[in-house]
Amino acid sequence: MGRAFVYVVLGGGVAAGYAALEFVKRGVSSGELCIISDEPVDNRQNALLLLDSSAPELYSSVTAVNLRDGARLPADMVIVGIGIRPNTSLFEGQLTLEKGGIKVNGRMQTSNNSVYAVGDVAAFPVKLFGETRRLEHVDSARKSARHAVSAIMEPEKTGEFDYLPFFYSRVFALSWQFYGDNAGEAVHFGDFSGSKFGAFWVSKGHLVGSFLEGGTKEEYEAIAKATRLKPAIEDAAELERLGVDFALSVCQKSVPAPPQPAAGAVSGPSLVLDRPVYAWQATAGVIVAASVAAFALWYGRKRRRW
Repeated sequence: MGRAFVYVVLGGGVAAGYAALEFVKRGVSSGELCIISDEPVDNRQNALLLLDSSAPELYSSVTAVNLRDGARLPADMVIVGIGIRPNTSLFEGQLTLEKGGIKVNGRMQTSNNSVYAVGDVAAFPVKLFGETRRLEHVDSARKSARHAVSAIMEPEKTGEFDYLPFFYSRVFALSWQFYGDNAGEAVHFGDFSGSKFGAFWVSKGHLVGSFLEGGTKEEYEAIAKATRLKPAIEDAAELERLGVDFALSVCQKSVPAPPQPAAGAVSGPSLVLDRPVYAWQATAGVIVAASVAAFALWYGRKRRRW
């Protein structure tokens, strides 16, 4: 038998995590998967983890990865998931730049109102915080793009982009969602050795950010709504004790009583909720990662037969 087909994943973030997850789900053997990251990542899945071994040398025809410490790691396939920075040099002197990206207004227009910017490169006003932010995540990219199209096609019907910062990820058995801002005092809750835990961020006496690991659909929706409402926080210890129940109670208090139907009128549902966008995004991310991993495994088996 020939040697094992070795896969190398560069990075310990979301993209690299999804790629590594798909390899593991498809049953790679011990020694066939290597993760190179400058931060600790989950290493319970038969993966070789190399810390602080970044800045490898790669060549067009991959046979190995040369690490910074001089070690040489044989490899048949390398997946790069280390992230990138927006290249805005093309627009210097032409558009207003801010926070490492292109500054836009609430309609995603740049300083040249015939030019729009969306996604990771767009620095847009976040109403919730009253300041300009640049958010690098698929949810922001998709929603800002949708808003820009609406502003172009139906300007008279399109208002300002009102976005609640949202991040999520899933790595092996862990799945979490975060809303808002991680500014101010962090108040942790839950059992960090178990499957459900989280944190709230309190700034200037108000809730500004929420994180939850292992929540239900209802709980995730509750922390999102509570973060947008920015309720006053008077007792951090009580907030820690209540945990996600605090967000659930805030949502219950904020729901107005339904209007009483007029005599003879037929009552019906008063609220229709769309399926959360993140469910589609998570599915799409897994499909892409699965496709990459499936191709890699097929190619590896084919190489063995050669």
